Amino acid sequence: MGRPDFYDIWPEFEPTYDENEFTITTVQRIGEVLLLNCGSCDGPSDTRHPKCENCVHRRVQYGVEAYQKSTGRSKSGWSTVFLTRVIQYKPAITVTTNEKQ
Repeated sequence: MGRPDFYDIWPEFEPTYDENEFTITTVQRIGEVLLLNCGSCDGPSDTRHPKCENCVHRRVQYGVEAYQKSTGRSKSGWSTVFLTRVIQYKPAITVTTNEKQ
């Protein structure tokens, strides 16, 4: 957005997450990636914001520890980390049909 101070004006928030709310998967042409769910956090989910950057580093470390525990292989991190907003969808409108079966 061209403004280095853009994330300094983000409303105050504290990172909110569940340590176990991540997954490791393989994406074609990228390889193994870490997906972190930021769905319960009010932050921007962008590592240009200092709080998000610190949160992601902590959560990547949790992922590394879980990876090593489950596979027995060492892991220093991932070259790609996805920050996602996974939420349970609750439609505001219920659609009904009067079709005869």
